[in-house]
Amino acid sequence: MKKNILFIADKPDWAYEFMVKTWVPYLQKEYNCYIAYQQDFAIKPNNTHFGIKKNIYNFLNKIRSILSKTEKIYKISDNDNFFYPVYKVPPVYQYNESLNKIPSEIVHFDLITEMAFYFQYIAEFPFKASKKIVGIFTDKFPHDGPNYDIKEKTDRDLLSRKDFYNKYLKSYQHIIVGGGNLLNDYRHLTDKVDFVYGIYGQENFIENQNVGKKESLTIGWTGTPDRPMKGFRTVIEPAIENLKNTGRNVRLKTKFSGPYEDLYNFYSDVDCIVIASDADSGPSMYAEACLSSVPSISTKVGLPLSFLQDQKNGIFIDRSIESLENALIDLYDHREKLISFSENVKNDYMTVMDNKITVKFFINIIKMYI
Repeated sequence: MKKNILFIADKPDWAYEFMVKTWVPYLQKEYNCYIAYQQDFAIKPNNTHFGIKKNIYNFLNKIRSILSKTEKIYKISDNDNFFYPVYKVPPVYQYNESLNKIPSEIVHFDLITEMAFYFQYIAEFPFKASKKIVGIFTDKFPHDGPNYDIKEKTDRDLLSRKDFYNKYLKSYQHIIVGGGNLLNDYRHLTDKVDFVYGIYGQENFIENQNVGKKESLTIGWTGTPDRPMKGFRTVIEPAIENLKNTGRNVRLKTKFSGPYEDLYNFYSDVDCIVIASDADSGPSMYAEACLSSVPSISTKVGLPLSFLQDQKNGIFIDRSIESLENALIDLYDHREKLISFSENVKNDYMTVMDNKITVKFFINIIKMYI
């Protein structure tokens, strides 16, 4: 009989679920794979002292659920700190072979993987498993993400890494991490930590066969531009404006939202991408560009730190406007270097990061526990 694995992502069809959907086809022969979303189980702070009225509140909501068609009610936690949702049937879905999601009523699993460590204190899940895995995918400490622990009314950013590990990670059987320094940082605290990754639809990305061959230079960037850790507003935009002011013919091409499938041809006219993050354990943009034969200029974070080969298939920079501007000028003025990077980058990436390789890292973890 197949074992049942539940993945918990933040929301549908976003970064965490796309990683999950990369793994699922390789898992389905041996495991039933399910998905649930943190946003469906988000908790709310309780800023009112209910006292004995809490029991009455919870009881009345339970009666309301029984007597009405209400699918979800809220209850007050035992410690009075938060409201949490209770469903008649908790929303959870099984992936079929086509990765369509079929509603299910299962709540007991053999293994649960929470894709982000902070889900545990911003949501309350009804799902149970004897074995659990937790993910960290931001490469700096304190880690990027919600810092306020609603359940205990504390700021986890005030903790040392060791205290953070003991409080939020140690109870899990295994930790999965993205690229960069995360693996080494947590290997100092536990041997139950491993790198994992995957790019959904890797075979669909269209290669740019003309990198560096046009008079103009097109610089690509995708993501959420107003997240400070990304450096888009503070580093990337100013550097490109400075470059334009030199008279060089440069264009910034961006994608901030929209269907994932639009990314498959996004890089087909991009000459290079730029990464100015200080916390990413990805970004997925790096992998997507590599699959499209597009080189990267990047800070030393995440996947580039782990896999970019400086001056062979990309360039490392400091996280500053000047450093990025100088790297862009170098590639603009020396197109033969840019073309050479493009010729190397996809093969270099696939040699170590093909999904067929990286999924084995996750499969090996699963087999330790179920």
